[in-house]
Amino acid sequence: MRKFALGIVAVLLVATVAWTSYGGWAVVKVAKIPDAWIVGKPLQLSWQVRQHGVRQLGGDDDLRPTLEARSGSSVVRGTTSAFAEDGEKGFRGQIVFPATGDWQVTIHSGFLDAKAVLVPWRVVDSLKPVRGTVEEHLASIGVARFSEVERGRRLFVSQGCVTCHVHRDVAIRGQMSEFGGDLSDRRLPADYLASFLKDPSIKPRTPGKPEMPNLAMREKEITPLVAFLTAERRAAAR
Repeated sequence: MRKFALGIVAVLLVATVAWTSYGGWAVVKVAKIPDAWIVGKPLQLSWQVRQHGVRQLGGDDDLRPTLEARSGSSVVRGTTSAFAEDGEKGFRGQIVFPATGDWQVTIHSGFLDAKAVLVPWRVVDSLKPVRGTVEEHLASIGVARFSEVERGRRLFVSQGCVTCHVHRDVAIRGQMSEFGGDLSDRRLPADYLASFLKDPSIKPRTPGKPEMPNLAMREKEITPLVAFLTAERRAAAR
Protein backbone atom coordinates (compact mmCIF):
# COMPACT_ATOMS: atom_id res chain seq x y z
CA MET A 1 0.00 0.00 0.00
CA ARG A 2 2.85 2.40 0.90
CA LYS A 3 4.58 1.73 -2.45
CA PHE A 4 1.30 2.34 -4.24
CA ALA A 5 0.78 5.65 -2.41
CA LEU A 6 4.34 6.75 -3.18
CA GLY A 7 3.75 5.85 -6.80
CA ILE A 8 0.62 8.02 -6.94
CA VAL A 9 2.54 10.94 -5.38
CA ALA A 10 5.32 10.53 -7.94
CA VAL A 11 2.83 10.57 -10.82
CA LEU A 12 1.18 13.71 -9.45
CA LEU A 13 4.54 15.42 -9.06
CA VAL A 14 5.52 14.56 -12.62
CA ALA A 15 2.15 15.79 -13.90
CA THR A 16 2.50 19.04 -11.93
CA VAL A 17 6.00 19.66 -13.27
CA ALA A 18 4.85 18.90 -16.81
CA TRP A 19 1.84 21.24 -16.45
CA THR A 20 4.05 24.07 -15.12
CA SER A 21 6.85 23.65 -17.65
CA TYR A 22 4.46 23.42 -20.59
CA GLY A 23 2.81 26.66 -19.61
CA GLY A 24 -0.41 25.43 -18.02
CA TRP A 25 -2.56 28.45 -18.86
CA ALA A 26 -3.03 31.24 -21.34
CA VAL A 27 -4.98 34.46 -21.79
CA VAL A 28 -7.30 34.57 -24.81
CA LYS A 29 -7.55 38.26 -25.74
CA VAL A 30 -10.23 39.22 -28.26
CA ALA A 31 -9.41 42.39 -30.20
CA LYS A 32 -12.87 43.88 -30.79
CA ILE A 33 -16.40 42.88 -29.90
CA PRO A 34 -19.63 44.47 -31.16
CA ASP A 35 -22.40 46.01 -29.08
CA ALA A 36 -24.88 44.01 -31.20
CA TRP A 37 -24.98 42.28 -34.58
CA ILE A 38 -27.25 41.48 -37.52
CA VAL A 39 -28.80 38.16 -38.57
CA GLY A 40 -27.08 36.65 -41.59
CA LYS A 41 -24.16 39.10 -41.71
CA PRO A 42 -20.75 37.47 -41.15
CA LEU A 43 -19.03 38.66 -37.98
CA GLN A 44 -15.25 38.87 -38.09
CA LEU A 45 -13.33 38.35 -34.85
CA SER A 46 -9.61 38.31 -34.13
CA TRP A 47 -7.80 37.17 -31.01
CA GLN A 48 -4.45 36.32 -29.48
CA VAL A 49 -3.56 33.37 -27.30
CA ARG A 50 -0.94 34.56 -24.81
CA GLN A 51 0.81 31.88 -22.78
CA HIS A 52 1.02 33.22 -19.22
CA GLY A 53 -0.35 36.43 -20.71
CA VAL A 54 2.97 37.09 -22.45
CA ARG A 55 4.11 34.74 -25.22
CA GLN A 56 1.94 34.95 -28.32
CA LEU A 57 1.00 31.54 -29.69
CA GLY A 58 0.03 30.97 -33.31
CA GLY A 59 -0.41 28.46 -36.08
CA ASP A 60 3.26 27.47 -35.88
CA ASP A 61 2.56 26.27 -32.32
CA ASP A 62 0.14 23.71 -33.76
CA LEU A 63 -2.93 25.38 -32.25
CA ARG A 64 -6.24 24.58 -33.90
CA PRO A 65 -8.82 26.92 -32.36
CA THR A 66 -12.57 26.55 -32.82
CA LEU A 67 -15.29 29.19 -32.77
CA GLU A 68 -18.92 28.64 -31.81
CA ALA A 69 -22.01 30.57 -30.71
CA ARG A 70 -25.02 29.44 -28.69
CA SER A 71 -28.52 30.80 -28.17
CA GLY A 72 -30.80 28.50 -26.21
CA SER A 73 -30.51 25.08 -27.83
CA SER A 74 -29.16 26.49 -31.10
CA VAL A 75 -25.45 26.16 -31.85
CA VAL A 76 -23.53 27.46 -34.85
CA ARG A 77 -19.85 27.08 -35.63
CA GLY A 78 -17.53 29.39 -37.46
CA THR A 79 -14.24 29.16 -39.32
CA THR A 80 -10.80 30.10 -38.00
CA SER A 81 -7.36 30.79 -39.43
CA ALA A 82 -3.97 31.86 -38.09
CA PHE A 83 -2.15 35.08 -38.92
CA ALA A 84 1.37 36.43 -38.41
CA GLU A 85 1.78 40.10 -39.31
CA ASP A 86 4.10 42.91 -38.22
CA GLY A 87 5.59 40.82 -35.43
CA GLU A 88 2.19 39.86 -34.04
CA LYS A 89 0.66 36.37 -34.04
CA GLY A 90 -2.91 35.34 -33.52
CA PHE A 91 -6.09 34.05 -35.09
CA ARG A 92 -9.10 35.30 -37.01
CA GLY A 93 -12.55 33.80 -37.20
CA GLN A 94 -15.84 34.33 -38.95
CA ILE A 95 -19.28 33.32 -37.77
CA VAL A 96 -22.86 33.93 -38.96
CA PHE A 97 -25.85 34.12 -36.62
CA PRO A 98 -28.90 32.46 -38.24
CA ALA A 99 -31.59 33.98 -36.01
CA THR A 100 -32.34 36.83 -33.64
CA GLY A 101 -31.74 36.50 -29.92
CA ASP A 102 -28.95 36.72 -27.38
CA TRP A 103 -25.94 34.77 -28.65
CA GLN A 104 -22.89 33.79 -26.63
CA VAL A 105 -19.65 33.26 -28.50
CA THR A 106 -16.97 30.89 -27.26
CA ILE A 107 -13.44 30.66 -28.64
CA HIS A 108 -11.65 27.43 -27.76
CA SER A 109 -8.00 28.39 -28.16
CA GLY A 110 -6.58 24.92 -28.84
CA PHE A 111 -4.07 25.48 -26.02
CA LEU A 112 -5.04 23.08 -23.23
CA ASP A 113 -8.25 24.40 -21.58
CA ALA A 114 -7.74 28.08 -22.39
CA LYS A 115 -10.81 29.69 -23.94
CA ALA A 116 -12.76 32.93 -24.15
CA VAL A 117 -16.45 32.75 -23.25
CA LEU A 118 -17.79 36.18 -24.15
CA VAL A 119 -20.72 38.06 -22.62
CA PRO A 120 -23.77 37.38 -24.85
CA TRP A 121 -24.81 40.09 -27.27
CA ARG A 122 -28.03 40.86 -29.04
CA VAL A 123 -28.50 39.80 -32.66
CA VAL A 124 -31.26 41.65 -34.50
CA ASP A 125 -33.00 41.30 -37.84
CA SER A 126 -32.82 44.13 -40.29
CA LEU A 127 -35.32 44.85 -43.05
CA LYS A 128 -33.12 47.68 -44.30
CA PRO A 129 -29.93 46.96 -46.25
CA VAL A 130 -26.76 47.64 -44.27
CA ARG A 131 -25.13 50.86 -45.40
CA GLY A 132 -21.96 52.21 -43.85
CA THR A 133 -20.63 50.48 -40.74
CA VAL A 134 -22.66 47.98 -38.75
CA GLU A 135 -22.51 50.37 -35.78
CA GLU A 136 -24.04 53.19 -37.85
CA HIS A 137 -26.68 50.87 -39.23
CA LEU A 138 -27.67 49.55 -35.80
CA ALA A 139 -28.01 53.12 -34.54
CA SER A 140 -30.22 53.96 -37.53
CA ILE A 141 -32.67 51.18 -36.61
CA GLY A 142 -32.79 52.15 -32.94
CA VAL A 143 -30.28 49.77 -31.34
CA ALA A 144 -28.63 51.77 -28.57
CA ARG A 145 -24.90 51.57 -27.96
CA PHE A 146 -23.54 50.42 -24.61
CA SER A 147 -22.49 52.87 -21.92
CA GLU A 148 -18.77 53.06 -21.12
CA VAL A 149 -19.38 51.07 -17.93
CA GLU A 150 -21.21 48.26 -19.73
CA ARG A 151 -18.62 48.19 -22.49
CA GLY A 152 -15.93 47.96 -19.81
CA ARG A 153 -17.75 45.04 -18.18
CA ARG A 154 -17.68 43.20 -21.49
CA LEU A 155 -14.04 44.12 -22.09
CA PHE A 156 -13.24 42.67 -18.66
CA VAL A 157 -14.09 39.36 -20.31
CA SER A 158 -12.89 39.85 -23.89
CA GLN A 159 -9.52 41.36 -22.90
CA GLY A 160 -8.82 38.32 -20.74
CA CYS A 161 -9.06 39.91 -17.28
CA VAL A 162 -11.34 37.04 -16.23
CA THR A 163 -8.49 34.61 -16.82
CA CYS A 164 -7.08 35.53 -13.41
CA HIS A 165 -9.62 37.87 -11.77
CA VAL A 166 -13.25 37.81 -10.70
CA HIS A 167 -15.82 40.57 -10.34
CA ARG A 168 -19.31 40.23 -8.89
CA ASP A 169 -20.85 41.87 -11.97
CA VAL A 170 -19.28 39.30 -14.31
CA ALA A 171 -20.64 35.76 -14.08
CA ILE A 172 -18.00 34.26 -16.38
CA ARG A 173 -15.03 32.56 -14.71
CA GLY A 174 -11.64 32.01 -16.32
CA GLN A 175 -9.02 29.30 -16.25
CA MET A 176 -7.14 30.83 -13.27
CA SER A 177 -9.99 32.92 -11.88
CA GLU A 178 -8.82 32.90 -8.25
CA PHE A 179 -5.20 33.62 -9.13
CA GLY A 180 -5.38 37.40 -9.26
CA GLY A 181 -8.10 38.06 -6.72
CA ASP A 182 -11.55 39.67 -6.64
CA LEU A 183 -11.62 43.19 -8.08
CA SER A 184 -15.22 43.96 -7.05
CA ASP A 185 -14.27 46.19 -4.12
CA ARG A 186 -10.77 47.29 -5.04
CA ARG A 187 -10.46 51.04 -4.70
CA LEU A 188 -7.84 52.49 -7.05
CA PRO A 189 -7.71 56.03 -8.47
CA ALA A 190 -8.82 56.09 -12.10
CA ASP A 191 -5.64 57.78 -13.33
CA TYR A 192 -3.41 55.24 -11.63
CA LEU A 193 -5.53 52.33 -12.87
CA ALA A 194 -5.33 53.60 -16.46
CA SER A 195 -1.54 53.91 -16.21
CA PHE A 196 -1.27 50.45 -14.65
CA LEU A 197 -3.36 48.79 -17.36
CA LYS A 198 -1.17 50.43 -19.99
CA ASP A 199 2.05 49.39 -18.23
CA PRO A 200 1.71 46.98 -15.26
CA SER A 201 5.43 47.29 -14.52
CA ILE A 202 4.82 50.66 -12.79
CA LYS A 203 3.77 48.66 -9.75
CA PRO A 204 6.79 47.41 -7.79
CA ARG A 205 6.95 43.65 -7.68
CA THR A 206 5.94 41.96 -4.43
CA PRO A 207 8.16 38.95 -3.62
CA GLY A 208 6.22 35.70 -3.78
CA LYS A 209 3.29 37.22 -5.67
CA PRO A 210 2.61 36.95 -9.42
CA GLU A 211 3.04 39.92 -11.72
CA MET A 212 0.28 41.03 -14.03
CA PRO A 213 1.38 40.60 -17.66
CA ASN A 214 1.28 43.48 -20.09
CA LEU A 215 -1.61 42.65 -22.42
CA ALA A 216 -0.84 45.56 -24.76
CA MET A 217 -4.19 47.24 -24.18
CA ARG A 218 -5.07 50.33 -26.17
CA GLU A 219 -6.64 53.50 -24.82
CA LYS A 220 -10.02 52.63 -26.34
CA GLU A 221 -9.96 49.43 -24.28
CA ILE A 222 -8.46 50.94 -21.14
CA THR A 223 -10.94 53.83 -20.84
CA PRO A 224 -14.10 51.64 -20.62
CA LEU A 225 -12.32 49.16 -18.34
CA VAL A 226 -11.43 51.96 -15.93
CA ALA A 227 -15.03 53.21 -16.09
CA PHE A 228 -16.27 49.73 -15.15
CA LEU A 229 -13.74 49.08 -12.39
CA THR A 230 -14.33 52.49 -10.77
CA ALA A 231 -18.09 52.75 -11.39
CA GLU A 232 -19.22 52.01 -7.81
CA ARG A 233 -16.60 54.29 -6.37
CA ARG A 234 -17.70 57.18 -8.58
CA ALA A 235 -21.36 56.54 -7.74
CA ALA A 236 -20.64 56.53 -4.01
CA ALA A 237 -18.77 59.83 -4.27
CA ARG A 238 -21.81 61.68 -5.67
